[in-house]
Amino acid sequence: MAAASEASQQANRSGMDPKRLVVIFFLIAGLIFAFFLEHVCGLIWARMGWGDPVIIDGLDWTVSTLLGFVIAAGLVVGAYVHPKTHALSLEVASELMKVTWPSWEETKASTMAVIVASIVAAILLFGIDTLAYNLMVEWIPAIWGKL
Repeated sequence: MAAASEASQQANRSGMDPKRLVVIFFLIAGLIFAFFLEHVCGLIWARMGWGDPVIIDGLDWTVSTLLGFVIAAGLVVGAYVHPKTHALSLEVASELMKVTWPSWEETKASTMAVIVASIVAAILLFGIDTLAYNLMVEWIPAIWGKL
């Protein structure tokens, strides 16, 4: 397994350091997790029957909001400074920077190919289903009745 600095150097073809992507990911994941924990803490507060007073009036931050953000910040910082998590994050970011992403024209062409293939498959399945239905419901009983 390559060291984090080696991975950073290998992936630096685009001019962006993988550490920047890792930090951005952790910030976004932390915000999402903070909002989730805010709601979880609010539900726990309501279930326990405790009051949830507003701490910051202009923002309407309650105790559960502050607690959710503090817990999320602690977990995100803990995950970021954990050596294995940090190394894995850098490795993933480095590998993502090596990926050759399709252009907009390639994406449109691939999407159209999928749509056309789906329509052709739907028409074929409709034909097979209709034929099988007619065979089992109309034709075989009609022939069986004549025997």
